[in-house]
Amino acid sequence: MISTDGAEALWTFSQAFTSSFQASCSELAIRLKVADADSMHSIAGEIQALNKRLTEATGRLPSYDQRQNELQLKALERSLEELRSSTVGKKKFAFKRKVKIPVSASAGTATPPARANAPAIPTSSISSASRTISNHSNCYLFRSCLSGPSLSTDHVEVSIISISSSILNLLTTTNESTLSTNTVSLSALHIRDIQNSILILGTVDGSIMLHNLTNCVVVADCHQFRMHNSTAVDAYLDITSNPIIESCDQVRFGVYPSELKTTTDQQPLVTKNDTEFPFLPQDFSHIRATPSPNWRVLEEDELIHDWPLSGVNYAVQLERALPRPQI
Repeated sequence: MISTDGAEALWTFSQAFTSSFQASCSELAIRLKVADADSMHSIAGEIQALNKRLTEATGRLPSYDQRQNELQLKALERSLEELRSSTVGKKKFAFKRKVKIPVSASAGTATPPARANAPAIPTSSISSASRTISNHSNCYLFRSCLSGPSLSTDHVEVSIISISSSILNLLTTTNESTLSTNTVSLSALHIRDIQNSILILGTVDGSIMLHNLTNCVVVADCHQFRMHNSTAVDAYLDITSNPIIESCDQVRFGVYPSELKTTTDQQPLVTKNDTEFPFLPQDFSHIRATPSPNWRVLEEDELIHDWPLSGVNYAVQLERALPRPQI
């Protein structure tokens, strides 16, 4: 018979796992709607990772939740296959048109189908709803790096990839030359392959997914926070759900710093007493009643108070603030 503590641990795991799993599926479903041939491989890998997570969780989930998760996963796999088929079909169709157009007997006959097919690929809306910050090292990046073609939406999804020994500051400010980026809300962030860096992300309306971070500091106000395969990360969060980690170690959590609140209507998290933490991180690599060895709460003397909000002497501040992994 499962003990009360064991049953409670399983229930907590199933609730957190299902919430995280379904959020990941929903996120991938959205990305599949606007994916192209170049992004299919990455999405396929993430679907495969979800499949592995679900397989490993089998036996610890209620049968209904297990079934619903399996159905969502199969729907993603079908969508991926449909995308692959349509991409191959479009490539073949485009090749035939290139051969036929020069020898067409009637230009008027060939033009209408092209006009009819044009709206099917909303390239402007796809590019305007996303931004990528990638391949930077030894630098200070401001929110102005989100600048690009005029946005047709007030929300933007951002991918942050391959950053090292740098500080990324996405807080809104009135001191930058490109102020249009301040009016754009961040709907979701996808972060991968970051080393020895500080990410001051500010407010994110939706979720933040992080993969492969080493020796980093992350600051965010978000709804969901999920981190995989990362080591030595300090995460300062204001979050409406419990953050989730998997295959991580040496992770430390703190609350969102009051020094970084940008408007008067934002208030720092308040705990019920001096010892209670405002959220409970879930470690999917340690599903036991005992505390996870992979994360802990930052001690008062470990907290950062002097945040690097300008590019002046940022390298010195970066070195001082990084957590440094234990070997």
